[in-house]
Amino acid sequence: MIDIHCHILPGIDDGAPTETAALEMLKCAAADGVDTLFCTPHFSNDAAEKMDQIREKLQEKADALGIKLLPGMEYQYSYLTMAKNNLCSLAESTYLLVDLETPILLPLIAEVFFNLERLGYQIIVAHPERYLKDMDSCAELFRLGVFFQLNADSILGNNGSVCYKMAKQMIEKGYCHYIASDAHNSQRAFHLTECRKFLTKRYKKEFTELVMDRNPRRLLSQLPPQSPSVKSSGWFSRIFNRD
Repeated sequence: MIDIHCHILPGIDDGAPTETAALEMLKCAAADGVDTLFCTPHFSNDAAEKMDQIREKLQEKADALGIKLLPGMEYQYSYLTMAKNNLCSLAESTYLLVDLETPILLPLIAEVFFNLERLGYQIIVAHPERYLKDMDSCAELFRLGVFFQLNADSILGNNGSVCYKMAKQMIEKGYCHYIASDAHNSQRAFHLTECRKFLTKRYKKEFTELVMDRNPRRLLSQLPPQSPSVKSSGWFSRIFNRD
């Protein structure tokens, strides 16, 4: 599996604090069936300067476990209001991983995203189920052309009932293009295999493979995510369409 969001680089943010902790996370990832990890530390000037060197060193350990580490960054929206270029995209693609930080869509968000689009970037909003409170906000972001990455732990209910319900609503409405771990340590770990089983049981295999396999591979190929028709296995049935 491909995990497009994790905090495994040691000593660079609130993720793995040491190389030993990062190695434990690598072992957890391997045991969970992950073979490709996007290393996405929270943005800071210090992280931007050090992350390539740290990732290259950690890759030596990852090789022994059959895991490929790819570059990335998780940007806070507030920073992007000032950013112009030279941003660290996901695996050197055109896609930026962005944490909006707030449940309220700020007045200038359309202008900020438009300016980033003019620079050639596309936005993936990280774990929106953790802070957005309603479908109207999701619809507005969708209208602005962004894509959504939900956390496996939210879908599984490990982040509380509010996040669980919001994630469920977003999936039902079609506001889910990627699922990632947002892993920070061996306790706040990957849980992607568990999430895959849960999604397959509830939403059928096609949807699971879309958000956990095909769309991440499309990202690596500089292609936008897709959303085919998907039906749930439970009491509801939705059809998602996005070209």
